[in-house]
Amino acid sequence: MIFMGTYTLPGSETEEWTKCSIEMAANPLPSCLKKWQMFSCSGGDGHSGFKGYNLIFAEKGKGDEALIEINKRMLPFCQIKGSSWKLEPLMSVTDAFKVLEKK
Repeated sequence: MIFMGTYTLPGSETEEWTKCSIEMAANPLPSCLKKWQMFSCSGGDGHSGFKGYNLIFAEKGKGDEALIEINKRMLPFCQIKGSSWKLEPLMSVTDAFKVLEKK
C-alpha cells in the first residue's frame, strides 16, 4: 500500500519543523514501512511557507499498522501552530482499472 501525505507549514515555524525532522530522522522506520520519501516546495499560494509531499510505502498486508505508525511520526509536526497534515491512500493505475472493471 502507498500513502501520500501532504503537509503545510507557515514560514515562521521552520525552526520547530527542523527540530521535529531531526527527531524523526533519528528513529529508523518500523518494519511495516518500506520507504518514506519527502519532497518540498514553497507554499505557492502567495503566502510565505512551505508545502511537503510524502510518499510512504507500506509492506503488503500491513496497511493498518502503517497508518498508525505514520500518524505517530507526524503528530509532533501537527502540533506546530498553523501546520496541516492530510494522509491519503493511493492506488496504482492497474488497481484503478480493477475498480472500473464491469462484472
